Amino acid sequence: MQLFSFLKKEFVKNVFTLITGSALSQVVIYASILILTRLFSPEFFGIYMLFSSATLVLKPIATLQYEFAIVLPKKDADAINLLIFSVFVLCFYCFLLLVIIFYFKEVIYNFFHIKELSNFIYLLPISVFLFGGVSILEYWNNRKNKFKNISKGLFVKSSIMSSSQIAIGFSSFNSLGLIPGMLLGNLAQVIFLIKTSFQSIAALASEISLKKMLILAKKYKDIPVFNTLINVTNNLSNELPILLITKYFGLANSGIYGLAIKFTRAPVGIIQNSVGQVFFNKASKIYNDDGNLHTLVVQTAKHLLGIGILIFIPLVVISFYLDMLFGENWTNVGFYARILIPWLFFAFLSNPISSLIMILNKQKTMVVYDAFLLIFRFLALFIGYYFYKNIVISLLLFSGVGMLFNILIFIYLFKTSKENKIAYR
Repeated sequence: MQLFSFLKKEFVKNVFTLITGSALSQVVIYASILILTRLFSPEFFGIYMLFSSATLVLKPIATLQYEFAIVLPKKDADAINLLIFSVFVLCFYCFLLLVIIFYFKEVIYNFFHIKELSNFIYLLPISVFLFGGVSILEYWNNRKNKFKNISKGLFVKSSIMSSSQIAIGFSSFNSLGLIPGMLLGNLAQVIFLIKTSFQSIAALASEISLKKMLILAKKYKDIPVFNTLINVTNNLSNELPILLITKYFGLANSGIYGLAIKFTRAPVGIIQNSVGQVFFNKASKIYNDDGNLHTLVVQTAKHLLGIGILIFIPLVVISFYLDMLFGENWTNVGFYARILIPWLFFAFLSNPISSLIMILNKQKTMVVYDAFLLIFRFLALFIGYYFYKNIVISLLLFSGVGMLFNILIFIYLFKTSKENKIAYR
């Protein structure tokens, strides 16, 4: 009864706090897309999606995922040292990335066939730094139960990003595309989170020491060793279509796919990310108190299933009318979205509870899982191109692989939640 009470009150309250900010931010983004698709061509969206994908693939390495560990310790004194250590790692990585780009940009262009990014490639370290900074600060606010800060930060980001992109689209700087607006949005989110987190961080400044950082970095070494690899392969798997569609089928198709995935993921992400943040927070506390994680997983899964049905049925219906919403250059967006929806539905069920991987120290298993997922996703896209020269077949195979693997990982996490093994004590 105690767990049920907490699910009905604190858990749900925190989820809805995050959902509010996410929902408002997505409303802003959705409204802006209706304008942006008439200001920018599919090719411009393709460049934007390619830049975003490159950022997301590079981001997990940027902090070695140490921001995840911020939520795990019992003491705030340990958590603050993990936060500062994450910032140091982020700064070093982004500087190293800039050096690599400076000396090897031509090799990168030719290998990935991304000449289209030539004007923006030097902005990648900045983009990665901003994404990494947001992630670090969000997990600190998660630990402090400041979910309103995370929620408001999302709204600040979407507002600045969307307004900037629209302003650029109407201006004589239209050729700059969508990337500058994205960077301005992320910068605004970082500034907001720094401002709202400064007091709680400054209060623990006396606890910060290099010795503590190194001790804690060693204590949570499984996170960079395994979790970074997991997230790199997972992000690469998710962003693989953008990279390969650009290479195999051109920027226009990449832009159409990008808009389709943005349309389908946006409302899903509102719930998925919010539940995931709160679930990680509560599951960590239950685990530290030797509680019953399986009960939490069962309750969360039931809620996700019900909510998922309510979200995805309207998505399918709306997808038939997207060409009317986005304009004549975007007739295939709805068709692509319907292909992707089965995969995204099962991802919606499994992703929010995936933090159990780290809490129960199952990273080794996930490295193997994600490696196979990456291989099969690549094969799905490659087979559609090499044997059929057909993007639809590539996307059907890609969605099928995603659906199958998400079912498998959900079953695994469901069973593993019964094993409250001690991982970091």
